[in-house]
Amino acid sequence: MSLVWFLKGDLLGYRRIKRLPDTASRQKTYRLWIAKAAIAFVLPAIIGLALLDRLDAIVTVPPEFDVLRSLLPSLAGDSRAELLGMIGGSALGGLVIGAVLATRRNWRILKTIGNVGSLLPRNRPEIMHAAAMSIAAGISEELAFRLFLPLLGALVTGNAFVAFAVAIAAFGAMHLYQGRAGVIATTLVGALMAAIYLMTGELWLAMLLHALIDLNSLALRPALTGAWRAA
Repeated sequence: MSLVWFLKGDLLGYRRIKRLPDTASRQKTYRLWIAKAAIAFVLPAIIGLALLDRLDAIVTVPPEFDVLRSLLPSLAGDSRAELLGMIGGSALGGLVIGAVLATRRNWRILKTIGNVGSLLPRNRPEIMHAAAMSIAAGISEELAFRLFLPLLGALVTGNAFVAFAVAIAAFGAMHLYQGRAGVIATTLVGALMAAIYLMTGELWLAMLLHALIDLNSLALRPALTGAWRAA
């Protein structure tokens, strides 16, 4: 129910922000999205895990996922360190490349996938709000879609494959406001985050990567293309 409520709110909120000309109203909409993420995802996940007596799952991968994890390569110890180094290097390289390409506004390579143009911040205060929203999304959505929903689904169906498939599909559907391309892209991202979580056993890593992806799209690119200098 919280997912349906959030999706309806997202669709209405995106239509609303497209019509908002003043930055104060747009910043208010960003704050509303952050609050709704906490209410729709964090609160139900924490309460649900507590009712299941599974709060330990936040730091320890549930045994219900073991069958699925056994089919994926394990990234622990040195492998995990290598992964973190690769992610850090890729992030740094992306920043450099983005900074160069951002100076060429006619380069379509910077175009964000999905219908999110009206969501992009237009000035410095909006960028700060978008950055906060990106971090909130990384934490709240990974907690809900990579842990709580798959765990609940696995407990109900007894099948981790089905549980993660449903959670990934729901994650993609939640981005319906971005159009077909956005739904496809976010579904693939959801699958990637699920794989990283299962291979590393670290939910915080999926949260970090999710937040970095959103920060790149919603804060970094607008900042590099001049929005940071706007009032």
